[in-house]
Amino acid sequence: MSQRISVIVIGGSHAGLAVSQKLLRQRPKAAITLISPLDEYYFNIAAPRFLVKPESLPPSKYLYSIPDAFRDYPAGSFTFVKGLVTKIDYTTKSVAVALPAGSSTAAAVSSYDFDYLVIASGSSTPATLGQEGVRLPFKATPFEDIRKAIYEAQVKLADAQRVVIGGAGPLGVEIAGELAEAPGSKKVTLVSRPNVLLEGATVAVQRTAMSLLKRKNVDVLTGTTVEEAVYEPDTQTWKVKLSTGKTYTTDAYFATTGTVPNNEFIPKGCLNPQGWVNVDEQLRVVENGVSRTDTYAVGDITCHPYRLLSRVSLQGQTVASNIAAAIEQNSRIMTYSTEAQKKMMVVPVGQSTGTGHLGGWTMFGCLVWFFKGKDFLTYEAPKFLQGQMR
Repeated sequence: MSQRISVIVIGGSHAGLAVSQKLLRQRPKAAITLISPLDEYYFNIAAPRFLVKPESLPPSKYLYSIPDAFRDYPAGSFTFVKGLVTKIDYTTKSVAVALPAGSSTAAAVSSYDFDYLVIASGSSTPATLGQEGVRLPFKATPFEDIRKAIYEAQVKLADAQRVVIGGAGPLGVEIAGELAEAPGSKKVTLVSRPNVLLEGATVAVQRTAMSLLKRKNVDVLTGTTVEEAVYEPDTQTWKVKLSTGKTYTTDAYFATTGTVPNNEFIPKGCLNPQGWVNVDEQLRVVENGVSRTDTYAVGDITCHPYRLLSRVSLQGQTVASNIAAAIEQNSRIMTYSTEAQKKMMVVPVGQSTGTGHLGGWTMFGCLVWFFKGKDFLTYEAPKFLQGQMR
């Protein structure tokens, strides 16, 4: 029996799962090792809903066991490792992995060899990291008890009567709409640096978002930035200073802007000046201007713009097909282009309405509710877990 080719996938979120599942279904002579510091798939897309309204979505709708999702594949074809990749060594073609405290493995760090490597480590946000305001787990962080982090955030948001949100992109608008409907007559203020909401959306969508939030009594401040946010332990409040000179005293402040690449372990020669991984049209990693034949990247960590869930499936299929083709030594090569997929934005504003567009076509509120707003796409989560989205 011929030896299996080793494929290591770094990251157990949407992109890493897509590549792993799609590659396994192509049945190349490969042994896939998926490395992630969290053994649960966190469907964070629904965070604006369940962080504000815990009763609306049970954890079973947004947290799934990763090992269980691969239990039906043949023995030897898949291995899950709970750990954090700390280094890629191309000299030995291996990755160093820090293991969680209390691991059954004696060493704190293990090494795994690879023939092919897929970087799907994704990104984080300032709010997730607790860098700006209240920490909210819009994404997971290494080795954390994600259920505990979610519960603590739910308690903080439930107790807060005055909330200031910095950033009026889709996430900011979505969570503002949810907070406006939450029990307790909350006073919600949304701060937007541009003079519009949802920068980059069509004018019709921007206007609709503004109208819907105002109907829900959200105070929207456009053309304004947050200059400073300071927590005062004595009063357990935040002092939020705006560019207008006004200072808000609020129970909770958090930012919904900015993304931070999870790139600490990636060689600098593979990164662009902003820290994202350079890739070519086959999604091979480009190191110092040259495409590597043994490493691919997919999802948020790549230099491609529009870091949207809707892009993950096609990227995952591209990488899986190209690795399978390389293993089987055939010329069936796929290429990926961001322009091949229509720009889409779907933004629920509360439980029953919202706005958005597909290409240049504006979506009515009822369609936004049907597609996403009723349960924030959690009905699609099992398909992403199984790599079945097209």
